[in-house]
Amino acid sequence: MRLLCDQNVAQRYIDACIEAPDIQAITVRDALDPRANDPDIATYAGEHGYVVLTTDDDFFTLSDMCGCIYFHQLDRPPVGDVLTAIRQIGDAYGTHDAIVEVVPGGWV
Repeated sequence: MRLLCDQNVAQRYIDACIEAPDIQAITVRDALDPRANDPDIATYAGEHGYVVLTTDDDFFTLSDMCGCIYFHQLDRPPVGDVLTAIRQIGDAYGTHDAIVEVVPGGWV
């Protein structure tokens, strides 16, 4: 799966995604202007085949532009659970732009 990690995703989740051999992850800071707004991020993700990994539930309203995986950072889900859920979601969907999920949710 190709992930575009949103600005507010904690570094520990970003590092785990980047280090995972089966996940291709980049950050908004690296791909776009760090001040990019949500519609610009969604457009970039959709045009380049990325699913947005985010803690911003505003992306649910942009799900017609790109795939979205949301998690609530205040719940502090274990990094391993988030990675497991991402992998299972990637296996369950045929196309990245159809993904609109909350993790870990029922995926772990």
